[in-house]
Amino acid sequence: MNENKPKTSYSHIIWLSSLFLGVVLLGLCCILRAKPAMATLFIFLINYLFVHMLQDFLTPVSPEKLPNLAVLTANQWGKKLLRPADDGLNNLEGVKIALFGVEEDRTGQTECFLAPDTIRRQLYLLYNWEPGFAIADLGNIVAGNTRSDTCFAVQKVVAALLREGIIPILMGGTHDVSYAQFLGHAEAESSTSVVVFDEKIDLFTTPAETGAEDLSPDGFLYPLLTRKLNLSGFAHIGYQRYLTDPEMVNTLENLHFECYSLGEIRNNIEEVEPLVRHAQMISLDLSCLRAADAPGAVALSSNGLFAEEACRIARYAGLSDHVTSIGFYQFNPPQDLQDQTARLIAHMIWYFAEGVMNRKGEQPETDKRTYLTYIVNFKDSDHEIAFFKSKKSGRWWMKVPVRKKYTLIPCSYSDYETACKDEIPDRWMKAFLRFNN
Repeated sequence: MNENKPKTSYSHIIWLSSLFLGVVLLGLCCILRAKPAMATLFIFLINYLFVHMLQDFLTPVSPEKLPNLAVLTANQWGKKLLRPADDGLNNLEGVKIALFGVEEDRTGQTECFLAPDTIRRQLYLLYNWEPGFAIADLGNIVAGNTRSDTCFAVQKVVAALLREGIIPILMGGTHDVSYAQFLGHAEAESSTSVVVFDEKIDLFTTPAETGAEDLSPDGFLYPLLTRKLNLSGFAHIGYQRYLTDPEMVNTLENLHFECYSLGEIRNNIEEVEPLVRHAQMISLDLSCLRAADAPGAVALSSNGLFAEEACRIARYAGLSDHVTSIGFYQFNPPQDLQDQTARLIAHMIWYFAEGVMNRKGEQPETDKRTYLTYIVNFKDSDHEIAFFKSKKSGRWWMKVPVRKKYTLIPCSYSDYETACKDEIPDRWMKAFLRFNN
């Protein structure tokens, strides 16, 4: 952690942006009723406010910290990304994904504030294969005077991007920044399902230690899991049993959340796909990767996800029509070896973006013509489960009753096989208990 690094105050932005936004929205409501022709002007003003609010929170990256853009080819990311320094970003219309870094590391005693620009130096060298490339690099959120300042900025940027239909990719910072990422979702959406990848379950914070300045990378999950009005689902993936207190697993299971150890997903990595497909927010602690593949992770373990598995999971997340943000945390560049971890994070971002550009827009609730329906009846009861398989992607869903209605949740072919053996799938049972309690 660099204590001498200059900090930024965001307090002057809070009142000005909120007041201006309130005035513009009020004026829009009034004029739309009387003079619809003025709508275009006010939409322009709202977009102007949105872009300039982002510019207040975000600092463009200095060219000296990036690869030499002049020598990059037209198809490399460094040439294709929209950047404030080059384009001014006066309009984000058409942008699907926005990258930004978070230079916050006070709670982890590391130098994670260096992570965003270190990742960029590798990401900018990668080649784009997608004709619909529409990605912006917004720069970095510089650490505020306090950790709360930084988290406020992260929350507001995430919320603003989500409202515009833009997917944020967060780079760097300690893992507790995930809570600010979640608060951005809570501000912009009614409820959010979260998936966390980590070697441990970060529930070490007690109820008395949930203030913004008290959160740590080992305890940020407590306030997240207790925001029941905003949290519609949670899954923890990749914990290593010898590093995890069994009480942490019991806590999640008692809340009917899903929890999978490294061994459970290692046996069948495809089972991760329905979990990330159901989420809106993904948070990945680099410590869930094995040290041989990610030597720059803050906490190193000889075991963990392989690099290929991590990239596959990132693509699963990108292909999901529901995932609207992803964050990569706990990368400490000074301990990296020959930029190996930075390259891997860049590859994961590349696979995530490729997935986003190839989303299918599948909605089994509304477009049943493109789905096969399978009804599984259970022998000793009148209970049945309806499964749906997409003709386009081969992905599966199953119907779960919610009081007098029902909802569809992503599942796998193995869940269908389990039901065919006259057994209720664990995924179905956990969802049923969670939705009906």
